[in-house]
Amino acid sequence: MRRYLVVANRTLGGHHLVERIRRAIADEPSDFHIVVPVPNAADDVDRAAQRRLAAQLEQLTGLGAEASGDVVHADPYDATIAAFEQRGADELIVCTLPPGLSRWLGTDLVGRLRSAVAVPITHIVAPAGMPERVTAQAVRVSIYMGESDRHGHTPLHTEIVQRARAAGLAGATVLRGVEGFGASSVIHTSRLLTMSEDMPMVVVIIDTPDRIDGFLPLLDDLITEGLVVREPVDIIKYEGRQPDS
Repeated sequence: MRRYLVVANRTLGGHHLVERIRRAIADEPSDFHIVVPVPNAADDVDRAAQRRLAAQLEQLTGLGAEASGDVVHADPYDATIAAFEQRGADELIVCTLPPGLSRWLGTDLVGRLRSAVAVPITHIVAPAGMPERVTAQAVRVSIYMGESDRHGHTPLHTEIVQRARAAGLAGATVLRGVEGFGASSVIHTSRLLTMSEDMPMVVVIIDTPDRIDGFLPLLDDLITEGLVVREPVDIIKYEGRQPDS
């Protein structure tokens, strides 16, 4: 089993790091230990680092990797060397923010590590990972249709919204397009002097995977021609600000 020592903080959860880890797992059984250096031991900084680490470890476990990690209150170089001497590793993966944003690059962390350890070092430059304000993972369903589509005498988009409400879903939004075409390749547009009566419409519904999957069969007797797209999304929820006390 190949052992990796991963050094990251703000970039945890980001696409670049996850893809590198995914490739490593595909090549051979892999064990990952993540070091999250936090020189500033302020409570809010430490809690944010702990949340990022927990989310990354959960993700790695889901990918089938052996994973562990620690938030270390130390300089990034000292934290990495200490972890390497204690645990050993076949390869280091150091993931930093881009130049100009990364304090680690300003101290030549990668160059100093390459001079200190005799194993390969992969340096990944990436934007910050998952925003801390992401509060949940969910599923988005987008239902495409024409404005003239009906279920009986009711507009199809209205019927879908009513059924979503009756099913207790979190919410639904109807969007009216200004131009588009579907399987018929006929372009519908609002730019004509006579407004089109069959503009493209989209109903968007977001909720948890189990609730969405329970709702999808209810569409079977509604949609005779159209497109339904189901995709995972991350929810970023902004709560109303509380007044100052």
